[in-house]
Amino acid sequence: MNPTTQHPQRDRHAFTLIELLVVIALIGILIGILLPALGGARKVARAQATRNMLSQIAAQSAAFETENRRAPGYFSPREMGMFTNTGQGNGTDGKGMTAMQNILLDLSGKDAIVVGTPQKNASDYLQQVGPLGNQPTDQEVRVNPTLIGTGKTNYFSPGKKNLVSFEAGPTANSPRVGVKLTGRADDLQLPDLVDYEGQPVLAWQMDESCRLPIDRGVGQNTFVSVDSGPTGNLPARFYWGSNSGILRSKAQGKLAIDSTYDNSAQDRGSTSLLAFGIGGDPMNYSNTGALATLMALVGNPGTPNPTPDPKTANIEDMLPAAPRGKIIFHAPGTDGIFLSQKEGSRFFKGNARSVYYGVGLKDTGNPGAFYTDTAGKPTSINFLDRFDDIVIAN
Repeated sequence: MNPTTQHPQRDRHAFTLIELLVVIALIGILIGILLPALGGARKVARAQATRNMLSQIAAQSAAFETENRRAPGYFSPREMGMFTNTGQGNGTDGKGMTAMQNILLDLSGKDAIVVGTPQKNASDYLQQVGPLGNQPTDQEVRVNPTLIGTGKTNYFSPGKKNLVSFEAGPTANSPRVGVKLTGRADDLQLPDLVDYEGQPVLAWQMDESCRLPIDRGVGQNTFVSVDSGPTGNLPARFYWGSNSGILRSKAQGKLAIDSTYDNSAQDRGSTSLLAFGIGGDPMNYSNTGALATLMALVGNPGTPNPTPDPKTANIEDMLPAAPRGKIIFHAPGTDGIFLSQKEGSRFFKGNARSVYYGVGLKDTGNPGAFYTDTAGKPTSINFLDRFDDIVIAN
């Protein structure tokens, strides 16, 4: 009989409470490390998707111009800048149609537009669409917003989530400031293009009918203006008011961003340097506040106007000779703010809350000194590199 083999017993240990807590803590640390990285990767992906979309609409705008011998936009930039649309250039409410809505009518709305009374389904159409006042019935522009972006012959067909109809209203707390178009039984309005954060994309379109130079007086410029006057009799290259419907809203886009200027909180980081009233109420042809920043945005940083002489002129007096493009498509970036005051403070000169066109040529931290390349020759910088905004020029 074989003797029974005795095996030494081994103690079986379970996790102690301390060990369990350590494991949980390590998992928490890993999650804390990974989540921001994943969130950052998603933001980068959304920003790249937005950049691709803006590049696409810029390319299709060029294609439209080649085939039609004019830039896209059902109404002219001069009409988009008139009082009836901008609100008389003093912060009051106009129709509030945006330049992007106007461009989308040509690029994505060929089958959506009817001039006069529609032959069928008239209740599907918005009435009196456009920047102008009331038009005779046979000249009235009507639009079916559900057809924008759906036609097979469209130049530009964005995804459905990139076409958003913002509610228009008479107050700055509406997602879009301006006139609510009537005609439909529902609240659907003209769509705007939004980026992959759900924020509206602006379009700054050059008024090619404005021939330079135009003498507006000493110290004034003809490159940017708040509006084009009551009848379009005050031309400029670009009009701030063509995007007033978005810039004056205190609830912009999916994020409901309030980037408007608040004089009781001047250093609010969410303020846009394109906001009405920052640096004082903008005056036509002035080079201050929002208009100064707009000129820096739409002006070609490498082509300063020879008058005044860039070599001797102060930064705030320098003017561009050429635009950045005929149409500049502008998304606010991951922060949802168009050229935020927080990001732009690097370029401020004194107490002025503006980015002047001249900052692309001269350093505000070293007054009078031109930027130079590695060979010591004067060069220019793109101030937009200091912002997270995405800007694509056509």
